[in-house]
Amino acid sequence: MRFAGLAVLVVLGLGPAGCAAWPDWNAVAQQAVQLRAGCESQYTGGQIKTHLAAEQCANPSIHNLYGAAGWPDMDVLDAYLARRESIAEQWDRKAITPEEARAQFAQAFADENTTLEHRTADRATTAAALSPPYPMFCTHVVRGTMICQ
Repeated sequence: MRFAGLAVLVVLGLGPAGCAAWPDWNAVAQQAVQLRAGCESQYTGGQIKTHLAAEQCANPSIHNLYGAAGWPDMDVLDAYLARRESIAEQWDRKAITPEEARAQFAQAFADENTTLEHRTADRATTAAALSPPYPMFCTHVVRGTMICQ
């Protein structure tokens, strides 16, 4: 069960006052990967007995990490984390195979990215409609991450 990282999409509009300091979402995503890896290593090391327990080990810390950094889409993150727990529970009951579980984790990640991409587009549209015409520059910071200023 390898964790690829959380999708991070944020659209930042520049106003007349200039640019505000924003969290380093790349660093936050890396910390989330480390939190999940720590819990997964406890599972593979035998300290945690179920896939669900491994998810329940990582998810609250990941939620708190993003919440403390001011992540604007906590509902999307919470839905993703809950979906991971549901998949892990099915895996533990042997309702799905390990291969099916990995495919479902990947689909959950892709679905989270899609939702965040739609929100990014909506924010960009709203910012363009409400703001004077400022140039917007976007860079990809990590896979699934876009920062626009």
